[in-house]
Amino acid sequence: MGTRVQNLCAFARQAPKSAARFGAWLFVAVFAARAFTSSSLYFGDGPAHLTAIQARTYVIQAPGYWLFARTASLFPDPEIAISVMNWLFSAAGAIFFYLVARKFASEGVARLSALLYAVVFFGWFSGNVHSTHASQLFFPIASFFFILKYQEEPRQKWLIWAGVAFVLGAGFRPSDGVFFSPVFLYALIKARRKDAIIAATMACVVGLAWLIPQQIALRNVVNNSVRSQMMVAASGPLVSGLSQYALSNTLRYVLPLALAFFPLIPLIFRAKSFPLWLWIVPGSAFFLLIFISEATYTNWMLAPLILLAIISPQVSDRRKMWLIAACICLNLLFYFAWRPIKLANARLQKAEYLVEADVGKYTFYSVRNHRQLTLSELLNVPPSHRQANAHGAAANPPWD
Repeated sequence: MGTRVQNLCAFARQAPKSAARFGAWLFVAVFAARAFTSSSLYFGDGPAHLTAIQARTYVIQAPGYWLFARTASLFPDPEIAISVMNWLFSAAGAIFFYLVARKFASEGVARLSALLYAVVFFGWFSGNVHSTHASQLFFPIASFFFILKYQEEPRQKWLIWAGVAFVLGAGFRPSDGVFFSPVFLYALIKARRKDAIIAATMACVVGLAWLIPQQIALRNVVNNSVRSQMMVAASGPLVSGLSQYALSNTLRYVLPLALAFFPLIPLIFRAKSFPLWLWIVPGSAFFLLIFISEATYTNWMLAPLILLAIISPQVSDRRKMWLIAACICLNLLFYFAWRPIKLANARLQKAEYLVEADVGKYTFYSVRNHRQLTLSELLNVPPSHRQANAHGAAANPPWD
């Protein structure tokens, strides 16, 4: 993974009892926070997953998400099962992030950064709803942890575990899980040849265990190929052209990340770590140029972004902790305090809707009110409060 990362890992300490206690409390706190802020099924592909489970097809549109739906179907109530799965992904992901952060930074910075990882507002939202996004808070960072363990102690089992975690992440959410593949392939290149071959073989075997039934199930689904699904949903400049529509959609990528990490942005862009940027850049290019969609799609890059912010040796631990604490407060404030507002000025109302659709709907208010703004709503904003009342409130949930 490079000399720099190896040097950083050399300073890793054995986990003391206090670290174990913190990890246990972190798991319980994140799991409970997700559980107490969740509600019934409504967002994204959640209803489609439940329908597919009830129909015993276990796939929706390409690439299918068979592993996610099939796992939930193993329990008496699939809706509850999906909720618990996402709460577990969120809590376990925070633990693995903490373990990784301890290898890159001091204990205080690692603990605060783990809390930040747990409270990024749209990552929290992913653990509240019944879609597959929360899986990307767990599997990529778990795979990265095992890669680092292999660097410290070149035992074959660590690389195998890294491959299994990566492939399971790709199974639960193929469209985002593959974004970790450059880092995993880079780790295989740097590993001993025998270990790399065995880990890659094991990863392929585990991958085929979900890929084959997924492809069989997709035969009966309309738009059953990734290509056909891309033609329907892709909206990036390389697909739809360099249009105002395509450029405006980049806000779905920029606005949530800018809000979530505003205090840390200078630290992130000054950091130098090839593996971490390799984790971010390829997926970001795909997201921006080809398939622009929800902010929750960017869960796969939350871990490397925060790790980049904490590795800079030029910034003192004290300053890092203050910036991370500010970031935590900003995310908590936005997640719990945001409410949609009505404005008489049509231009301001459109601007408010823009923020609301791109970042505001990933909040506690939206979970509780099942508020999921769509692009059609955004393009048909009533020009005034009076006209909005005249059209009726049926199209939009009630305002606070």
